[in-house]
Amino acid sequence: MATQVFAVTGNPILHSKSPNMFNAQFKHNGLDANYIYLAAETADEAIFLFRELNVTGMNVTSPFKETIGSLLDVVHDEALILGSVNTIVNKNGELHGYNTDFYGVTQSFIDAGISLKGKRCVVLGAGGAGKAAAYGLQSQGAQVVIVNRTEEKGRAAAEIIGCEYANIESLQTVVSECDILISALRQNVNPIQESWLNENIIVFDANYKGSPLVEMAKRKNCMIVSAEDWLLNQAVASYKLFLGASPDKAVMKSGLTMPTLADRNHVVSTIGIMGAGKTTHGKLLAEAMQFKFKDIDDEIVAKEHCSIPQIFSKKGEEYFRKVERETLSEIVAADKPCVISCGGGIVLHEQNRNILKQNSLVVWFYATPQTIINRISIDKRPLLQCDNPLEKLQELLASRMDNYVHTAHVVFSTEIHSKSHVTERLKDEIGRIWNKK
Repeated sequence: MATQVFAVTGNPILHSKSPNMFNAQFKHNGLDANYIYLAAETADEAIFLFRELNVTGMNVTSPFKETIGSLLDVVHDEALILGSVNTIVNKNGELHGYNTDFYGVTQSFIDAGISLKGKRCVVLGAGGAGKAAAYGLQSQGAQVVIVNRTEEKGRAAAEIIGCEYANIESLQTVVSECDILISALRQNVNPIQESWLNENIIVFDANYKGSPLVEMAKRKNCMIVSAEDWLLNQAVASYKLFLGASPDKAVMKSGLTMPTLADRNHVVSTIGIMGAGKTTHGKLLAEAMQFKFKDIDDEIVAKEHCSIPQIFSKKGEEYFRKVERETLSEIVAADKPCVISCGGGIVLHEQNRNILKQNSLVVWFYATPQTIINRISIDKRPLLQCDNPLEKLQELLASRMDNYVHTAHVVFSTEIHSKSHVTERLKDEIGRIWNKK
């Protein structure tokens, strides 16, 4: 049975803690599954990769929640009402969209021992997360007011929920009268002034990457409900949709304290089938980030004093793979910071997969076999010296797919975008978590 692929998508995406939560549960249950980042510039690109990689289930974050539903086969329940999808399930090729964000909100208050019935609640923001929060609060008997800078969008959201809307000019008044204040705004966007808060207000900010509002609330001795509780509880609900079973919530929560990709700011490794762009994008990324660049195949050629095709011809693939493992270990141990371009078959060996995953941020560049055949010189590819190169490449990708899934942290598509565009996106994503923008 093939490895099950799960993912989270958004733009940007590498900040998400979802992979650690789900992978902790998969490991606990002994499942042959991996949860990865799916980097996409648009909702269409996200769905392209979802289908190409036969993803079983995917979580969706900003800015795709309100646009991705139109690309799905079926949109269910609250997701249909809210016009916002944060969970997608692949049911035999039919893509189903759900919303678990509202449950993430209400369950977080339940976990904190807070009853919502009759509470006066202000929700900042009328995007996907804001609407879900308002819906969840209202469903539990709270009195909800949505405040949004764009009045048309805010009024439309309030009409969907059946709650009140207040314009941004009246924000101070509604905050001073509320019991609960929820922010569903972008990181570091905070229209609240500290003087408006008092110790009787419960504050809940959806942003777990750092919140000026939460810092204010701490100084005012407000009770704070953690953004990570929202993240955890919506993930628990998503897990049930993905696999039809309840996870161990404590196990998933343990993933929130595991090391993140931000701790790996010394090595980037690029993997993927031949012709997907590992070397080209690796070189451009290394130059842009002022890292060393190491191409494993070039290192092997220098070490063996002959070309890759000659090594395959004279000494065989098994010998080549042995030298490949040795070379990878040497580079990881000695050259930091650097970008490593890996050969297409490096993921075939578990030792290589472990070295890459544990010692670098692993980027999987993906393009369809037909696109790759159209862009490469077949005569320079030893494994494609056959009657039907496209069929051979398709077979290679299928045979290595599980290994790529288990090795990669993030997938980038090189299907249609220019080399410079893909590299700039990757640099931006890495820069956001490594503070090297």
